[in-house]
Amino acid sequence: MRRWSWPAARCSSALLTYAFPLAAFLLLLAITTVLLRGPLDRNREAFGCLVGGILVSILGDLAFDLVLLETGERTASWTDAVYMLSYLLLIASAELYWRRPQPRGWTAADQEPRPQVLSPLPYLAAGAVFWLLVANGVHPWSDPVSGLVVGATVVTLVMVIRQVVAVRQNVRLLEENAAREGEARFRSLVQNSSDVIILVDAEARITFVSPSASRVLRYDPAGMVDSSLFTLIEPDDRPRAEAFFREATLSRGVSAPAEWRFQQPDGAPLHAEVIATNLLADPIVSGIVLNTRDISERKRFEQQLLHQAFHDPLTGLANRALFRDRVDHALKLAKRQRHTITVLFLDLDDFKKVNDSFGHGEGDKLLVLAAERFRSCARAADTVARLGGDEFAILIEDSTGPEEQQALIERLTSSMAQPFMLSGNEVFVTASVGIAAAVAGETVSEVLRNADTAMYAAKRAGKGRFEAYASQMSSDVRHRLELERALRRALEKGELVLHYQPIVSLASGVMTGVEALVRWEHPQFGHLLPQHFIPLAEETGLITRVGSWVLHEACRQVGRWRREYPALRLTVAVNLSGRELHENNIVDDVRVALEETRIDPDALVLEITESVLMQETPTVLERLRQLKALGVQLAIDDFGTGYSSLSYLQRFPIDILKIARPFIDEVGSGPEKSALARAIIGLGETLKLRTIAEGIENQAQVTALLELGCNMGQGYHFSTALTATQLENALAARGFPSPPTLMVI
Repeated sequence: MRRWSWPAARCSSALLTYAFPLAAFLLLLAITTVLLRGPLDRNREAFGCLVGGILVSILGDLAFDLVLLETGERTASWTDAVYMLSYLLLIASAELYWRRPQPRGWTAADQEPRPQVLSPLPYLAAGAVFWLLVANGVHPWSDPVSGLVVGATVVTLVMVIRQVVAVRQNVRLLEENAAREGEARFRSLVQNSSDVIILVDAEARITFVSPSASRVLRYDPAGMVDSSLFTLIEPDDRPRAEAFFREATLSRGVSAPAEWRFQQPDGAPLHAEVIATNLLADPIVSGIVLNTRDISERKRFEQQLLHQAFHDPLTGLANRALFRDRVDHALKLAKRQRHTITVLFLDLDDFKKVNDSFGHGEGDKLLVLAAERFRSCARAADTVARLGGDEFAILIEDSTGPEEQQALIERLTSSMAQPFMLSGNEVFVTASVGIAAAVAGETVSEVLRNADTAMYAAKRAGKGRFEAYASQMSSDVRHRLELERALRRALEKGELVLHYQPIVSLASGVMTGVEALVRWEHPQFGHLLPQHFIPLAEETGLITRVGSWVLHEACRQVGRWRREYPALRLTVAVNLSGRELHENNIVDDVRVALEETRIDPDALVLEITESVLMQETPTVLERLRQLKALGVQLAIDDFGTGYSSLSYLQRFPIDILKIARPFIDEVGSGPEKSALARAIIGLGETLKLRTIAEGIENQAQVTALLELGCNMGQGYHFSTALTATQLENALAARGFPSPPTLMVI
């Protein structure tokens, strides 16, 4: 035992001697790694103290080892001061971390380590340690220390080699596992993908089909293998698909999308979008990958949008854009084949009255019913369109002559003669139709314009008519446009004037009132009567401005006459159009006119035609009641002109019936010819309404009307329509208050 005591002691001393530098090298390795990876946070002062303390401690250990090797024992020396410095640095680091654990602006991203740079320092440090151990342990050889050093070195090398082999095996296993996971993931994606993946060779023979083919294409994927791709495609699309495939085989990479239809087992087509990827050069794939997506829903949506873009949503007919395209195509075809085409423009008459009477819902129903009738009357080859509002059009192609046009017109006439059922009521609606046959060289716009011009000519001719286009109509249209522009300026330039036709007592001849009649002193066409421009004003909407001017001017004039001739108590009658009656501001306009002129409301008589009252709309009834509430008088103009219903006389607040001229012409020619006038006068007496005869031209009519009980009248027998100055001169010449009669001036 004593023989081995010294070597054992020496071995322990050597191990302790080498342990300190080995630990120092390990600490140095740790510090190097941390410095290369970056600090864990942004408290650099604390981190610097920590690293400095560790480095000083390493230096102290090395110094301690040197002292120990030289003296063989530990003695107090300057190494203790080095250790003291390391402790102070470590304490300072802890204090700094405690005071500032996390500086402002710190984020979690700041703690993420940087990629470690490959450094030979750790390997050099480990190699130096082992070299130091071997060098000091072998030279000189000393048992058993040298043997232990060599053995430890060999064991360490074996362990390092085994560790390297194990790491390489782990890396290979990880790569194989990742490959298996990637393959499984790819297989799952392919099997569960909504798209169909088809792999074909250079001859378009199918070599693989993803399971989604059974859901999308309705084919068994296994049954599709070894078949030709083109046998699955619709025959009409095969040439396009073959061209796409040839281009895909010649070019590398991904192709542009192509669309074709697959033929499903039940024969139904399936719209698909296909993208080809050329992988013929890839030894694993060796084919062309076709990613196929079902786009049937998108195609249906596109077709729906296309239909909505070119068809009327209410009636389902072609709209204006599609109709113009059809007419353009028909014109080009007619030019090549030398045949004619015909365009019909149809406009429902008085459609606004239907909307006002029954509401817009029933108005839409009328449009749908009319569209069905127009479609049933046209041939299958003809195009029926709704151009907007209540305007329709029919394109007749391959027309063999006027016989076909006449047959179509007869069918349309017969169809529109049948009533429409709206809100449980039978409503008769007519259509004005313009016909235009295209001539060589005409454009689409010209043909449609001609048909439109003919349609408006039919409306002006009385509605419910057919008119064929003539070149004269275009000049008439231009004339009307010029007249419309001139009428707009007439109101501004003061070219409109009022004439007044006296209304007299048939028994005494005393003038009791006047009817205001508008005239237009046109600078080019001269003196224009109402029939020359009032219909135009009605069509263009200018009637509201004209009517407002007439109302205010007539009230101003009658107010002046009432002040100058108070004994007469004159009234003024103003015609009110249907369009004015439907305006919201007509009541306010009348109120303002009365207030501005300061005349009694009963001095104003508003005349409405029977056609306006026969609309029987709540709007008309409400307007008349509001006007009556102002105190004005209401009269029916041209009473008896063709309407059979008299019930409205009890519903509307009417004061006066003006008997139309046709009933007055025969008065005085015998009892039979006076029967209608007698009936109207008797009706007025029964309903307590005053009657005024219009168009009296001789004394015999005056005598007969007095016998029938009519006391008021107007006409050329008494006076024509006079200007305000002429009427005042006539009154001044005859004296007041009871001039015997007013002679024609």
